Amino acid sequence: MLRSALALMVLAAVVAIAGCTSTPAEQPGPFSLGVAFDNPPAYPGYQWTHNGKAVPTAELGASAGPNHCDWQSATILTIGWPLGTASQSAAHSRSYIRDPNGEMGGTYKQRLVKDAQLPVAAKATGYKLGSIELYLNPVDQDDSIYLVTPSAVERWPRADPMFGCM
Repeated sequence: MLRSALALMVLAAVVAIAGCTSTPAEQPGPFSLGVAFDNPPAYPGYQWTHNGKAVPTAELGASAGPNHCDWQSATILTIGWPLGTASQSAAHSRSYIRDPNGEMGGTYKQRLVKDAQLPVAAKATGYKLGSIELYLNPVDQDDSIYLVTPSAVERWPRADPMFGCM
């Protein structure tokens, strides 16, 4: 039971679990990346949209890391992969980490770029959280994603391989 709960926690940090009754956090109006993610909401996080329609967290979700790992100031963004699909397992998703305090260990803090330049080849995915848009760059989408507002760009590193805590 503990093993399955841990496996689900790793994936369900931001990916919906069938039958989950939690509701996403209320989406505030326009906000900065820092306001949204310096103190991220607990799972299931905010309600994202794709082309104006709400999406399930199994398709895209971003929330605080798990409390039992002391990762709650880190944000884990998980995307069903291929893009646009609802993930049923970790094998069908990609996770990207915003860990400015280095809580999760590894190289996430060093690879996070909070003042990034959006590459010319990057394309909007249609996923939005208020004024925040998710972009992918075909050149480095296996390594990172870009979160973009009218005034800022952040580059978040991919968690590959998957991460976990005990």
